[in-house]
Amino acid sequence: MVSITPESVLSSVVQITEQRSQQHLEDCLASTLAGLAGLPFCAICRPTPTAKGIFLDYVSAAGSAADTAPTEMVDIGSDPLLLDCMTMATGRSEVLADGSLRRAQPIIDDRGAVCAFLVTLSSSGALDRLALIDSFAAIYRNYLVILRDAARDTLTGLKNRKTFDENFAQIVASSRHLEISFAGNRRTGHLDGEHHWLAMIDIDNFKRINDTYGHVFGDEVLLLLAALMRKAFRGVDLLFRFGGEEFVVLLAPTTFTNAALVFERFRAAVAGYPFPQVGSVSVSIGFVRIQPEDLPSVAMGSADKALYFAKANGRDQVQSYEQLLANGSLGA
Repeated sequence: MVSITPESVLSSVVQITEQRSQQHLEDCLASTLAGLAGLPFCAICRPTPTAKGIFLDYVSAAGSAADTAPTEMVDIGSDPLLLDCMTMATGRSEVLADGSLRRAQPIIDDRGAVCAFLVTLSSSGALDRLALIDSFAAIYRNYLVILRDAARDTLTGLKNRKTFDENFAQIVASSRHLEISFAGNRRTGHLDGEHHWLAMIDIDNFKRINDTYGHVFGDEVLLLLAALMRKAFRGVDLLFRFGGEEFVVLLAPTTFTNAALVFERFRAAVAGYPFPQVGSVSVSIGFVRIQPEDLPSVAMGSADKALYFAKANGRDQVQSYEQLLANGSLGA
């Protein structure tokens, strides 16, 4: 068994807190804790809500039994320990037939929701190291809050642009279990079924607002728009400010009809909101379905084309990239 010294613990903490992205943090935590505590299995998995229930995504795993971690997303109902951990929002454990202890510890985010699980397997002779595991789970939770604060736009509190690629990659990975009703052809693929959606939102004539009323009132419009976004979209939807007057939404799985309805409802909410001093404000929205093979630039480019069409054809409207392709509005 590996000998634990104050120096080795401190060195491990330093290594973990050197990480600057959530994925690197989780990879480092799993491998460091597995080595330091002599764990045959140490993993981080995230609960992902979908229309079909909550699925578990094992994003990091380390230890001699790391290859037993599921490579595909699995229904949380297939793992009673994690389901119980999710329901109770507290650590749970079970003793396996060989005497080893399997534990699941929920990681609670700053909104009080379970955002991840630390799943470990301890041999019967290493149960004295459970306190060490608990301490590293607390370090992970606290440092995750720091990383997430750094990932927020300082004005609106929404996610900022630099976090977009990582969040997009997670969404693409989690979409693999969805039934895709087309084979990479947006023109001929029909819109049945549940999909992730990406929308670009742009405030119409925002420069005029700044020029007429000043940047203080322009910032207030941005703050109020962010508040309207939080009210209009679900907690599982990801909201970003890309800079200036441009916002992006990554919509959790839903149908095309529902996605179009949600975006239209948000557009109408903005149009009907009495912005102080400024009065009436409108937004243009272009949205697109996310495919499992999409790169961020591909999805963003498609949504941007739909947004540009909305801006060029009267503003204050919602346009779907797929529908614009289907009716020939975007050309070949």
